[in-house]
Amino acid sequence: MASEKDFVTLVSAEDHRFVLPKEAAIGSGFIKNTLESGFGESATGIIHLPDMSAEIVEKVSEYLMYKLYWTQEIVAREDAPDFQERVNPTIALELLAASDYLEC
Repeated sequence: MASEKDFVTLVSAEDHRFVLPKEAAIGSGFIKNTLESGFGESATGIIHLPDMSAEIVEKVSEYLMYKLYWTQEIVAREDAPDFQERVNPTIALELLAASDYLEC
């Protein structure tokens, strides 16, 4: 059975919460470093992203799950759908900035 330590919660500016498996969340360099820092986030597994809207945090969460799934050895990578097709062009620039900040 999975424990709370197996999950990470990302909290958006609007206080929306997105719960991800830790295995997926550490696909972000920022999240991985934060969880390994020894600060409160490493104990609680809750990371506040006050400068990111719920729409952006949701799309980042979706990408981290996509990245985890399609980088597993049991999945044929050449069959991976293009994630770009899942991105609404109206948020593309903001999502690019968030992905740069989160290192994912």
